[in-house]
Amino acid sequence: MKKSLLSINTMLLLAVIAYLGYQHVKPQKIHEELKAERLSIVGPDGNLYIAISNPEQQALATTHGVPHFPNSKRDLPGLIFFNRVGDEVGGIYYDGTDDESFAGITFDQQKNDQILAIMKDEYKDGDDWKRWYGMFLRERHDSIKMEDAWKDYKEDSKGLDGKEKQEVYTRWKAKVDATINVYRMFLGREASKNVGLFLYDSKGRQRIKVYVDSLDTPRITVLDSLGKSIHLEQSLSQ
Repeated sequence: MKKSLLSINTMLLLAVIAYLGYQHVKPQKIHEELKAERLSIVGPDGNLYIAISNPEQQALATTHGVPHFPNSKRDLPGLIFFNRVGDEVGGIYYDGTDDESFAGITFDQQKNDQILAIMKDEYKDGDDWKRWYGMFLRERHDSIKMEDAWKDYKEDSKGLDGKEKQEVYTRWKAKVDATINVYRMFLGREASKNVGLFLYDSKGRQRIKVYVDSLDTPRITVLDSLGKSIHLEQSLSQ
């Protein structure tokens, strides 16, 4: 009886080993296509790391997992990146129509919005196409958050429409560009077809342009704080 039980156990053990070996060496099934409106890559604790999505299901920007604007419209397909504490830290976006095409990859400042980006935009202007593309650097203050500024705009423009709302936005954007979303460098092609390096000061004012213009003429322009061109020799001596 003991010998029969031992034989049965041995056979079962060999069968299990054979099955596991077969599972290990058999060809893995490859799916030709997966369809989903959104794919979320999460950690063992459920923390979201990457969201790959269509426009309607796209993840929202968050800090510690809390959306900045929970009621905002989701309108861009792409990939959104998050760190292990639930902060959105950048991503890849793209979209377009027959009259416009744009895309970019962005990287955010800690607990803030983007400071490094590679972007491109093409749009129809009458019968012509305007195109700009290149790399941007921005400067942001740690004490001023973009989501707080956006909340201020929402509050100031509440109940407004048309021209009045546009005027509020224009003033808000000018303030943001001078204090929060300050451009410091652009390397690339402008819509004017100038191609080169464009440097800005800490207030977002363009100060140096080194570029080749649309007529293939190389140019170096130095500007003062009011945007007035000054001689290169004078600027170097100041």
